Amino acid sequence: MPAAVRPAPPPESPVLPLAIALGLATLAFLPALPIGFIADDFVYIARFLELPWSAWPEFFVREWSGGVWGQPLKELRPFAALSLMVDARLWGGAPAGYRLVNLALHLAATALVVMIAWRHARARPGPFSAPGAALVAGMLFAVHPAHVETVTWITGRADLLGTVAALAFWLGGERHDEGGSRRAAGFGLAALLVGVFTKEFCLVLPPLLALRWALVDPRAGRAAWKRRGVFLAGALAVIAVYALARRAAFGADPTTGFFGWNDAPTWSRHAGYAGWLVPVLPFFARAEWAALPPAETLRVLWVVLATLAAGGLVYARVRRAPWAGTVFFGGCWWFATTLGLFVVVYFSPRHLYLPTAGVAIGLGLLLHAGRARRSAAAVLVAWCLAAHFAALGPWREAGRISREVLAAVNEELQAAPEDTIVLVSVPETRGPVLLWAWSSPAALGAPFLARPRTPHQVIERPVNHMRPDKWAVERRPVETVRAAGAAVAVHVGLDGQVHHRLVPRGELLARAEQLGRLSAQGLSAESLTAWIESCARP
Repeated sequence: MPAAVRPAPPPESPVLPLAIALGLATLAFLPALPIGFIADDFVYIARFLELPWSAWPEFFVREWSGGVWGQPLKELRPFAALSLMVDARLWGGAPAGYRLVNLALHLAATALVVMIAWRHARARPGPFSAPGAALVAGMLFAVHPAHVETVTWITGRADLLGTVAALAFWLGGERHDEGGSRRAAGFGLAALLVGVFTKEFCLVLPPLLALRWALVDPRAGRAAWKRRGVFLAGALAVIAVYALARRAAFGADPTTGFFGWNDAPTWSRHAGYAGWLVPVLPFFARAEWAALPPAETLRVLWVVLATLAAGGLVYARVRRAPWAGTVFFGGCWWFATTLGLFVVVYFSPRHLYLPTAGVAIGLGLLLHAGRARRSAAAVLVAWCLAAHFAALGPWREAGRISREVLAAVNEELQAAPEDTIVLVSVPETRGPVLLWAWSSPAALGAPFLARPRTPHQVIERPVNHMRPDKWAVERRPVETVRAAGAAVAVHVGLDGQVHHRLVPRGELLARAEQLGRLSAQGLSAESLTAWIESCARP
C-alpha cells in the first residue's frame, strides 16, 4: 500500500505574493507620476527647501508648519519634515521625484501588509493558506481607492511614512514575540519612534498589539509573555518620550480640545469613510455622501458594529475559533485606528491608509481558501482596481492643469522684464479634489519657476492665497499693477483650459484703471477673477 502523500509545507517567505502585489501597486500608480503639484504641496516644499538643516532638530519640540497657515498646528512631525527637506533638495521643481518617493513608501507598506498576513496564516492547514492570504491582502491594499490621495498627493507623505512605521513596529513586535529576536525588538521600537513623531495615529498600535496578544494568542508560555512585556514596556517608553516632547511644544494642553461624538458633521465624515472603504463613492467622483440619515442613527449603527466586532472577537477567543484573526484585523483594527478621526475636523480619504491595512489583512485571512472565497476575493480586487482608476482620474486632471499653469508662466516670463508681475486665476478645486487652494504665492516662487516671483509680484484670487483671510491686508492689487513693467496673466476656465499671455506695460496701465474702478466699487473675488480673465484672454 503506497504511503500517504503529506501536503507540502508553506514557503519560508511570501516571495510570489510580494512580487505580484508590488507589481500591481506599481502599475496602478505609474499614471500618477507626471501629475503636477497640488495645493499644499507648493507651500510645504517651498518652506522645507529654504529651511536649513540646523533647524530640523527643533521639530521634535515645535510644530512643523511654522504657522504658514496663520495659526500653529498641534503636530510634531520631524521625520515627515526631514523627508520633504531631503526631497526638496533632490527634486526641486520636478513633481515626479517626490511621487517616486511616495510610491516607494506605498510599496513598503504593501510589502509589510503581505508579510503580516502571511505570518498570521502560516499556522492554518493547507499548503496555499499563507501565500493565498498574503496575496489577497497585498493586492487589496495595493489598489484600494482610498490610497489614491495618499500616494498621489505629495502632502500625503506623513500618512505614508507613519503607516510604514506603524506596520514595521507591528511586524517587529511579532517577530520578537515568536523568537525573542533583540534585533526585531529594536527594529520595531525604532519604527514606533519614527511613527509617533510622524503621525499621531501610531500611538494606537502598542495597545492594539497588546489586545491581539491577550485575546487572539493568550496561551503563549511564560517566556513569551515575558518577551511581550519587555517589548510593550519599550513601546511605553517611546510614548512617554513623545508625550514629554508634546508637552514641551504645546504646554499643559497639548490636545486640540475637540471630540466629535455628538457632532453631526463628524458622523457625516465617518459615513464618508465607510463609502470609501466599501468602496462606492469613488465611482461618483464625490468625496462624501450627498444625503445621510440623522447623526443619531449613524451613531447607533457605529456602536452596534463596534459591539459586534468586540463580541465576535471574544466569542472566537472562547471557542478557540481559527477566524479570530479575521475578526481582529477586519473589525477591531478598523474601529481602533479610526477612533482618532473623531478629533479631526475635516474629511480626507487618506485618513484611511492605516485602517485599510488591517481590513486588507482580515479579508486576506477570510478569503484565501476555497473556490467560492477566492472568486469573491478576485471580484473584490477587480472592484477596488476599477475604483482606484475612477478615483485617480480627477487627480490626473487637476495635476495636468497645475502643470500647464506653471509651464505657461515659465513660457511668458522668458522674455519678460524683471519687474513683471503674475496675475493668476486658478480654481481651488477640480471636481472632488484640490487644485490650487492655498497655493499662492509659494506656487510662483522657487523651486517651481525658472524665474521665481516674490510674494509682492503676485496677484491671485483670494481662495488661491495660502491665507485667504489675510489677502485684503497683504495685497494691494491696484498699486501693484500700476507699478509693474508688465504682467503675465493666467486664467483657467471651467473647462480646464489654460489661457495666458504677456500684458505689456502700456496696456497694463489701462487695465490698472479698470481695476481701480472695480476696487472703488468694492473689489469682490468674482470681479477680480473676471478682470484677470479679461487680461489673459482679451
